[in-house]
Amino acid sequence: MQLKMMGRLFAAALLSVMSGCQGEEPTANGDVATQESGVESQCVGRFNGINSCALGNAQLAPTEQGLAVGGLRSVKTDGVASSFARASSWTQATEIKFGSTSGALQLDARSGDQVVSSLRVTPGRGTDTANITPTFSGSPGGSPYRMNVYRDGVLQGSSSNPANRMIVFNNWRDFIRWLVAVADFYEIDIIWGKNGEKPAAPDNVGACGWRLRTKGTTFSVTLDDGKVLTGDTVEFVEEIEDGHYPYNGFTGIDVKATAQGMNILGESFVPAAK
Repeated sequence: MQLKMMGRLFAAALLSVMSGCQGEEPTANGDVATQESGVESQCVGRFNGINSCALGNAQLAPTEQGLAVGGLRSVKTDGVASSFARASSWTQATEIKFGSTSGALQLDARSGDQVVSSLRVTPGRGTDTANITPTFSGSPGGSPYRMNVYRDGVLQGSSSNPANRMIVFNNWRDFIRWLVAVADFYEIDIIWGKNGEKPAAPDNVGACGWRLRTKGTTFSVTLDDGKVLTGDTVEFVEEIEDGHYPYNGFTGIDVKATAQGMNILGESFVPAAK
């Protein structure tokens, strides 16, 4: 099940949020048990403190590098559910071989058994485009969000977007063949950027957000006014509205895909303060 590296690699970092997404506060004894209810598939403890369970048709095989995942027929059902104690941050390094234009990736952040935020990534019409849809649950029907594009740590531009809007990105070469990603999930009030810089939305504590960072290449995105932004980092930050339900910490991440295979190269989390 070990994958061979082929073609040019697309590298990204996925940063997701964070405390404050709508959801009930899980109980201390119910965090892991609640998430695993109904999941009777194969589970392994390859990474310290994390219980990795196969979802749908997926099969797991521990390797020297980490955890190989096969049987990824549908992004709706097949993948890996990572469960752990209530956490303030989580990270996973993943290598995915899509192999076709039907490939897709979705990350779901969970508090107990409730999905509080998602990020869906699919190939666009060409081999160098990607469609990305962030979803936030902090408001009824979903929260609007702000997109920030950076290059070398400098903000290039921003746009406000309605809930669940898909954004098209260009110049992501050979996206449909490979995706190499590092995914992080944090409480937004402890996020810090490169060289100790402050977070992009330091006053938006309680929001959710995702961030993707490319490595060794840049992408471009066209705003509604026709302006084209070029960058190496894009950030999606939920815009908090009245009536959202804050919580502290989260207890799991589901990574699902339609792909030829996936290798989880590393995974860890930081427990939330009691």
